Amino acid sequence: MPTGRPRILLCAAEPRRAADVRALLEQAGHSVAWHGVNGTEPDDLIGSRLVVLDGSHHEDETLAFCRRLRARLIDTFIPILYVTADTELVARLAGQGDGADTYLLRPFAPIELLGQVAAFLRIKDLHDRLTEKSAEVHRVNRQLQQAYQQIDQELELARRLQLSLLPQTLPDAPRVRFAVHYRLCGRVGGDFYDVFRLDEQHVGFYVADAMGHGVPASLLTIFVKKGVKPKDVFGQQYRLLPPTEVLHRLNKDLMDQAISESPFITIAYVLYNHCDRTVQFARAGHPYPLHVPSDGESQFWQVPGSLLGVFDTVFPGQSHRLHAGDKLLLYSDGIDSAQFGDFPPGAESLRGCADKNKELPIDEFVAAIARDLFGHVNPPDDLTLLGMEAMP
Repeated sequence: MPTGRPRILLCAAEPRRAADVRALLEQAGHSVAWHGVNGTEPDDLIGSRLVVLDGSHHEDETLAFCRRLRARLIDTFIPILYVTADTELVARLAGQGDGADTYLLRPFAPIELLGQVAAFLRIKDLHDRLTEKSAEVHRVNRQLQQAYQQIDQELELARRLQLSLLPQTLPDAPRVRFAVHYRLCGRVGGDFYDVFRLDEQHVGFYVADAMGHGVPASLLTIFVKKGVKPKDVFGQQYRLLPPTEVLHRLNKDLMDQAISESPFITIAYVLYNHCDRTVQFARAGHPYPLHVPSDGESQFWQVPGSLLGVFDTVFPGQSHRLHAGDKLLLYSDGIDSAQFGDFPPGAESLRGCADKNKELPIDEFVAAIARDLFGHVNPPDDLTLLGMEAMP
């Protein structure tokens, strides 16, 4: 068969019965193959662009052959043009009922036959192009699904890794209790916290927030985990670092990384002596710690401190002494969208909510704040509430 020309399968009871049709098709430049209707269907049917079925003679055999062809083509579109000499409407429509797409009544003008053939070939070409594009869309969709599945697996791995870096249990130290509410707005996020015993008298804890969401922010939390060094060890001896020095070293380490796009990290770090209830803390761009006294109104401990990783600077510290029943709350900027009663959203709503629930033990206190401020609605940002209570 010559290349570049559409192949038309011409079927009739005998070749001479459709000789005029074949001659017209070949004169128009079409490649024509013939097949009888009283045998089996052609093996190379799928290679045809159009089937012209001449039922002008042996009509019953031709219609039976048409039914068999259409059954073969249930999953493939190849147009069938039925040629008949029967002028009865029922007879003419019989071909369409048995699987033909339309009919052509003899006698016909050559231009009528060729016009119908050209129209069917255009429809066939359009169908094939759409089928090819549909197949390409399915292939792309499969590739996207595979990519999304891989991303999902990687996000799940990142989530498990990030959660594994968080404290699995909060330390059980004398005269102090801790509680935490930790909720990310995505699979992974930029919030991070840690609580750790340093010796028989001291506990260190912090809340950090790497700006942004997703994997980049979660990778920065790993840097914070490794970068916070609360003490220097010299052989059998050690020195606890004050919060100002902890943040200074962390800031220097971050700047030494020389990351092209400077990541912004905030942190509030606390060193607590549970024997005499003294608190030392410093912050780097992080929301102010909230002191919730057992007697009196809550207040924010305000101390300056710039973001980490921006420039070399110092981080001033503060010291306070707590009383039995006092609470200290560290939190991330996910609190900015909080709303409680008639208080302004954000920090003031947090303070009003803390004063309302101050009588509760620390675990119920933290849970009540999360519930009263957000209910069952996920905040638009990562949210961490880390509470500490000084015990008698």
